[in-house]
Amino acid sequence: MIGASWVVLVAAGEGTRLGGDVRKAALQLHGRSLASISLAAAMAHSSCRGAVLVVHPDDVSRAGGWIEEAAVEPAVEVVAGGRERRDSVQAGLDAVVGDPADLVVIHDGARPALHERDLQRVLEAGAGSGAAALATPVIDTLHQLDEHGHWSQRVDRTRLWQAQTPQIFRLGLLREVLRAASGLQTDEVEAVASTGQEVQFVEAQHPNPKITTAADVRSIEALLDG
Repeated sequence: MIGASWVVLVAAGEGTRLGGDVRKAALQLHGRSLASISLAAAMAHSSCRGAVLVVHPDDVSRAGGWIEEAAVEPAVEVVAGGRERRDSVQAGLDAVVGDPADLVVIHDGARPALHERDLQRVLEAGAGSGAAALATPVIDTLHQLDEHGHWSQRVDRTRLWQAQTPQIFRLGLLREVLRAASGLQTDEVEAVASTGQEVQFVEAQHPNPKITTAADVRSIEALLDG
């Protein structure tokens, strides 16, 4: 049983690789902001009791409009993010009012195409194991280069996975772990796993790409149309 869950949507980045003068959260896809689409996708499960939208400090005043666009329930709180992603996640966690045993859904605001069935599956895995992450196995051939950029060796991809979001954790555990984590542990999965907590990877059954550059926008718009 999944129980209660809370969403922390991390949308505080500058989006410099997009190449424009608009931060990524405000990017328009079919007339809606990226932040609003990703927020609605992350809150789509019936277990959601609330959400925190973490935005760039300069976007706090406009984030209310993105929440209106998302047309979501229950309530969403807006907080300013920090310099690093880890700081933004921590700011979001600090604003969640749930029980320590509740699940928290950490989702990247640049992944608007999250499918409801994948959200359901990763939530179920997180409820069962205490920690889970949506991911895909690496399918391409990988090569390792030497310091001069020349071929060194082929990398065995058998157990290599590419992490996505959402990533699901018990709220109390993640709060405790991130407060105690060293600066070298910038990833929530790594920080939680370092405590001995197993993190179950759930293979995404639907495309869930991340918008990183301007070239990604058209393909993701087409995906959202489908």
